[in-house]
Amino acid sequence: MDLKKFLVVHDPTREEQPALDRAALVAEKLGAGLHLFGCIHGDVSGANKQSDAVKAKLSEHKQVLDACAAPYIEKGIPIVTDVEWDKDWYHAAIRATTRNHADIVYKSSYRHRTSQRILKSTSDWTLIRECPMPVMLVKEVERPEVPVILAAIDISVRTQPYEKLNEHILELSRKLVETKLADVHVVNAFPDFRVTPDPRRLIEVSGLDKSKIHIKLGPPDRVIVEEAKRLGANLVVVGNSHRSGLAAMMHGNTAEKILDKLDCNVLAMP
Repeated sequence: MDLKKFLVVHDPTREEQPALDRAALVAEKLGAGLHLFGCIHGDVSGANKQSDAVKAKLSEHKQVLDACAAPYIEKGIPIVTDVEWDKDWYHAAIRATTRNHADIVYKSSYRHRTSQRILKSTSDWTLIRECPMPVMLVKEVERPEVPVILAAIDISVRTQPYEKLNEHILELSRKLVETKLADVHVVNAFPDFRVTPDPRRLIEVSGLDKSKIHIKLGPPDRVIVEEAKRLGANLVVVGNSHRSGLAAMMHGNTAEKILDKLDCNVLAMP
């Protein structure tokens, strides 16, 4: 899993940009480049994207992004800025991710009430469900010298999509261990004692010490939140099952369920 190009979604409604701050910290350590993407839309004369009024707005917002990028460019972090005119900015960001071959997407995330999440499709949920690449939802910017990462997997489900998802999560965890960037832990929740995960297999597939393996009884969203808080995790890495369709509508996915229950960053893996 290469981590060489990060797409950062700029939030035009706020001055502070936690996602950019955090992405820049990681990019500096990994030698990665940033693509700062902005998408705006508003009531201006001229209905199409080629009107002079729209072009003026795009140029104005491009200057905002350039100003945000300038301090990091001075530090030697390569950043490209890009602005689009589109009312549906969630999907515009997803298209930009594919177009620019980004390895990961960074987006600032703010706590929502349950009713806000249920009654409308928030930008976080849209990205989690539809983005083809991992999505890092940033809440805290400060990065300790050795951050604690909690990777949530489930080895009891042997279907190919789940096994592939587990491997993606563990691949990222192993990469971070090898580069000594983090203290990685693995959690595996299980619903009842008929499907208790084998700790030896978890040690084998994760490559981690026994002390870093946590097998807990209970629903995944509750177990992950409890373990993340107990360990003081700075980042939770979780897979994205039920990304779309009826299952997503009825049950949601684990990433969605834990997002507003945690103060740390969440990386949702497709």
